[in-house]
Amino acid sequence: MEIVNNKEAILLRELRNNTARWVKGEGPLNHIVISTRIRLARNLKNIPFPFKASDRQREQVLMKIESLLKDSKLLNNFKLININNLEERDIQFLVEKRLISLALAHLNYSSRALIYGPDEVMSLLVNEEDHFRLQSLLPGYQLKKVWEIINCYDREMMNKIDYAFNEKEGFLTCCPTNLGTGLRASVMLHLPALIIMNKLSDLIAPITKKGFAIRGFYGEGSSFQGNLFQVSNQTTLGFTEGEILENLEIETKKLIEEEEKTREELILNHRTLMEDQIMRAYGILTNARIISTSEAFNLLSKVRFGIELGMLTKIGYDTINRLMLIIQPGFIQLLKNQEMKKEERDLFRAGLIQELLPYKAG
Repeated sequence: MEIVNNKEAILLRELRNNTARWVKGEGPLNHIVISTRIRLARNLKNIPFPFKASDRQREQVLMKIESLLKDSKLLNNFKLININNLEERDIQFLVEKRLISLALAHLNYSSRALIYGPDEVMSLLVNEEDHFRLQSLLPGYQLKKVWEIINCYDREMMNKIDYAFNEKEGFLTCCPTNLGTGLRASVMLHLPALIIMNKLSDLIAPITKKGFAIRGFYGEGSSFQGNLFQVSNQTTLGFTEGEILENLEIETKKLIEEEEKTREELILNHRTLMEDQIMRAYGILTNARIISTSEAFNLLSKVRFGIELGMLTKIGYDTINRLMLIIQPGFIQLLKNQEMKKEERDLFRAGLIQELLPYKAG
């Protein structure tokens, strides 16, 4: 029996065992869109940004949000994890879970915290680059729904605490690129067909010129893997929230339409080749004795492509999404509840995949 004896350890194991709503693979356009996320950067009035604040001032920020958790009906069922009490592998697990940013993980000052609600749909980062980063995350393509959720929580907080706000510049943030609305919206897309046909680079260039960023699975600072691309706005000043979301929708819909057209082209002209690559990937995953994170991630992308094309019918998106999370180094070590060398993780990862994938997928 696994024994845990502190609050953070208990909450981490709850998160390990729970499946976030976005992982379940539901939602509009889920054959291409993994998830939709919106973040809001907010700061308290009259307290320096975290990197300039003293330990005492950052503690005041954390105490403010802890008080709000008790007083707010919207937030009173949320849970808090103090990042400073965690080991490195546990922090890595929270990044892999898409609950905290790489930035928060790499900071080393005091009073950093994660606050999250049921199903991990809504969460807050405390004392990252800004005092607060609100985040809402749903499966599939749901920009409007995600905005409704996060806006509701933002208004609740605004009614109870004083945000740093200027009539001319909007919400004041540590980084000038977040000034104004403080809103960063992103859509996670699976674009294997565009990669296979070497079309993606030509499509990305005009999108980035319009002020949008294309990033990897874990957002800013992460590498591309598994044909997954996160498209997000770069500019927040000079636009309303509605305009930002509308512009992002226009650009992401273009990519979705091109991916759908290219998939039709692949099926029409290269179906046997696609089937071969997908089934080879499935064969490796269900038979390998040792497998690295990057190899597993890329092979799972091919298997997901097989599901999206209707070639694999016994596996759901939820299985692939969950596997893409639990094969990561931090998650694996939390599953084993111990530090593991790379060779040990590669061996355990192969067995884990075979436990969750049916031997025959057709």
